[in-house]
Amino acid sequence: WKMRTEFAWKNVRLFPMLHGRVEFAAELRRQFKAYGPDILAVEFPDTLEERILQGVQRLPFLSVVHYEEEDGAFAYLLLEPSDALVEAVRLALGQEIPVHFVDRDTEGYPADFSPMPDPYAVKKIGHFAYCETCRRVQKDDERSQEDILREKTIAYHLQRLSEQGEKVLFVGGIYHLPGIMEALEQRQTQVIGRRQRRGVGLAHLHAESSREVMSEMPYLAAAYEQARD
Repeated sequence: WKMRTEFAWKNVRLFPMLHGRVEFAAELRRQFKAYGPDILAVEFPDTLEERILQGVQRLPFLSVVHYEEEDGAFAYLLLEPSDALVEAVRLALGQEIPVHFVDRDTEGYPADFSPMPDPYAVKKIGHFAYCETCRRVQKDDERSQEDILREKTIAYHLQRLSEQGEKVLFVGGIYHLPGIMEALEQRQTQVIGRRQRRGVGLAHLHAESSREVMSEMPYLAAAYEQARD
């Protein structure tokens, strides 16, 4: 493992991030350009791939991927420009780089409201120092069975992509970094899970809803959208 300025395993660079935070989207753009990946892997399940790609291609119009789970509950995934996962897919599509969706399709995954350091610190101490500090704090946390299965699934796909010998960039949530790093050190087999999901839709987010559901304030997301162009 390189533990100076980046998280890497063989020819795979890992970019941990906080979902929806503009500081991580901006840093992802910088690292994407500096690293020049040949392959992108993202923390999205491949069961949602078609709709997510359609939604990203609609930006700057905001889209919501939605589907019904087995218990009747509806799941919603907002695609916003200030999310580093969305930014990564957007950059890869623009540069015609292959995108692989490597997460496990999981139903009923709980929302995580764990307190995290102010993401603005990334601008002050750097992305690596921020994420390495979080990794050290979280590495001994007790992980749920669903987290373990997701991290093993991601590690399995990253190991397979690594075998192609090209530069791989993985973008995923910072909480899963310790588990993925640990799983990569052992040969993984494919985890059993859902391979298809029916009834996945794509909807346009109404302007009046954006101020209620976006991760960043709409003004900041709009300013980032203008800056990236």
